[in-house]
Amino acid sequence: MAFDTDGIHAGVPFAEYLGHPAFSSSDLRTFRQGPPAMVPWKREHRDQDATDATRLGSAAHCRILTPNEFEQRFVVKPAGLEFRTKEAKDLRDGWLAAGLTILSSAEDDQVRQIAKAFQAKATAQQSLAAATHVEASMLWTCRRTGLPCKGRPDWVDGDAVYDLKLSVEAEKSLEQLRFRAHQNGWLNQLAHYRFGLGSLGHPVRVGRLVVVAPRSPQDLRVWLIELNEDAMDHLELANEITRKQIAECHRRGHWPATPDTWQQVELPPSAVFVDEVDLEGAEEDLFHV
Repeated sequence: MAFDTDGIHAGVPFAEYLGHPAFSSSDLRTFRQGPPAMVPWKREHRDQDATDATRLGSAAHCRILTPNEFEQRFVVKPAGLEFRTKEAKDLRDGWLAAGLTILSSAEDDQVRQIAKAFQAKATAQQSLAAATHVEASMLWTCRRTGLPCKGRPDWVDGDAVYDLKLSVEAEKSLEQLRFRAHQNGWLNQLAHYRFGLGSLGHPVRVGRLVVVAPRSPQDLRVWLIELNEDAMDHLELANEITRKQIAECHRRGHWPATPDTWQQVELPPSAVFVDEVDLEGAEEDLFHV
């Protein structure tokens, strides 16, 4: 079945998923950060977002979620090989022409350590083993706004939708990670996936994040985070508001940029409070240096 009808689609290449014009949780996050004009701009410049971190994250996802596909998508450059000679450059060009992503041996070791850390968490590994869908791509139409939507959760079982994150945020405390997960849009992303699954007749109760640190010791910094039904419902309300605003921009074909007028702002709270100091003494110090 072509990837152009509402439903849950297995085996869709990630590039094809990205290229589909439906709106993803990334679009919702971009709209919230603003201005709205950033949404079409980012959709047109997706290929420019690739970095070493995203390449490493893709390799780790593949090693964990679809290990049988790893050699079809990635190649490990032997240690010491430099792309300086004609033979080495031809080898590199052949790999790239075959659609392979090149990893250094050090990066491959890092990816293996990340996968090992994930597999050591029995709860996470068991949920993946029980998955009904792994890296399946979803298309649905929001029944409240009419907006065409898409999502690609890492895996789904009968009770939850899951997202795997490779992030330095895992090196922080649980409280800091909770704050950053919300600020980065990861929690709203789970709610977006849950809404899509429910719209397609596959309801789940909760959303779960597995966040793994990219740097050693990875096995000591794997966080398993769950959002209950009430929290997911609350986040979905925020998502619905954003989808409604995006749908209006999409319908009109008008995505406002920043305003062409001066924007009055208030001082941030941290700038309003002054420590109890001797201001006269401070003034004397200022003029007698």
